[in-house]
Amino acid sequence: MNLLEQSLWWLVPFVLLMLLMVQAMMEFTVSLLVQRPPVKRKPIPADKLRQRLLAGNEGDQSTQLIEGKDCDLKICWESGEASQSGRWVITRAASGGCLRLLLDEQRHELRMNQVTRSYYFFFGLTGWLPRLSGYAGASSGPPGHPMAREFGLIANRGGWSVRPVLWWFQATYGGYQLLQTLTPGPMRQWPARRFWGILYPLSYLLGMGYLVMVIGSLERQDWLLVAGISAAWWGVWGFLAWMLCGFPIFWPRRHR
Repeated sequence: MNLLEQSLWWLVPFVLLMLLMVQAMMEFTVSLLVQRPPVKRKPIPADKLRQRLLAGNEGDQSTQLIEGKDCDLKICWESGEASQSGRWVITRAASGGCLRLLLDEQRHELRMNQVTRSYYFFFGLTGWLPRLSGYAGASSGPPGHPMAREFGLIANRGGWSVRPVLWWFQATYGGYQLLQTLTPGPMRQWPARRFWGILYPLSYLLGMGYLVMVIGSLERQDWLLVAGISAAWWGVWGFLAWMLCGFPIFWPRRHR
């Protein structure tokens, strides 16, 4: 009797391996979005880059880039806030977000992360029928704020790379220090693309190998199923990664 027939505890390490694989996949995919400056451009000091970024503020802007407590710079905004209260209806809706910037002077990288949140609540009558509905959501990932592109151009002109990050703590002082502590010494100087590019296929192979070990001996059709799933997974992800890179095989030779 194999583990699959004994209990469901075998799922715990498999799920952990799959979560690690998904995290590595997302991190590697985001690393493809890094914007690098020209090779011969010398990076400016962090303080000077901070001044240039702050100099982009305009007096009539509703949101301003300011010094952050948990990061170097940030922009926070609230929009779409609305409420209505009547005899038969109560509604609430709001949205907002925060764009954090962290200057990593050791790697000359400008880390950027955007967190957005929104909610909606409705209680009342629709016609003559009572209705209750609502939602709340939050997301964290590469920036989509209109000023993010301008910040990236300023950083590239100053010889700095621009690196979007997935999680908000990756663009904070505490989160950066924690990640540095957890990362083994020899790997701290590795580019993020190399680190996650190794961990992604490695965690996939470990997960599939563990699954085969749990199931036991596989028949020919089982091996074909595993091969088909693997080919579909890597094929779809490979196309997405190729698309994020801008389909480089079609670039003119003079731009390579």
